[in-house]
Amino acid sequence: MGGGRGRPFSLMPEIITVNQHHEVLPAWERCAVTCGRSPQVLTLDFHTDVLDCRKRGIELPETAATAVKLLHHDEHFDWALRKNIISRAVIIALSPCPVPPDHPMLEVRRNVSLPDMDTMLNDAENFRPLAETVLDDSFLAPLLTGDFPAGPYILDIDCDCVMCRKALSPRNSGIIRRLAQNAQLITLSAENDWVRILKLPGEEISGDFIAAELALLLGYPENAVHQK
Repeated sequence: MGGGRGRPFSLMPEIITVNQHHEVLPAWERCAVTCGRSPQVLTLDFHTDVLDCRKRGIELPETAATAVKLLHHDEHFDWALRKNIISRAVIIALSPCPVPPDHPMLEVRRNVSLPDMDTMLNDAENFRPLAETVLDDSFLAPLLTGDFPAGPYILDIDCDCVMCRKALSPRNSGIIRRLAQNAQLITLSAENDWVRILKLPGEEISGDFIAAELALLLGYPENAVHQK
């Protein structure tokens, strides 16, 4: 596994795990207070999570704690941007973006090598070689061009982007490890139900397992992840 030695554990950012993706919002809110400014977010996810939080006819929640109770339909990025908890979000997604994001500071990036949804979900053996690389430098490097991330940022990983165990042992892990080492906060969403649905045939993995293995990959000792 590539990537070399990183920062000592004592200097690494806090890493927490939640069950569902929108439950990261209180941690993001705390991070903004700690930073004294709204951080950016870099997310790895199977899905795109770009829905406008205003379009379900509910009153816009005032706090992250309230938002967690009300937002269950991929609106958490849009809400965090509108409440200035985060300043920008880039989502590296495996699935195509069904609709353009409504918020100008919300962007979805997708590796051009990825096939269509039908192939990913129904032709697993042809998709498997690429699924095994989603945390590898070869997959991530083309998606991290330009000025992002610049300034304080949160590294956020939804575990359903890992569809097979081999993806957790990338040949070259320098990029994902550097992203972790330089982040203000790392949030992991187990999403056990989605991992169960999306994992490739024959894979014995769960969201909780992936979160634990991701922490090790990023340079944390066992049991370093804080459950929220």
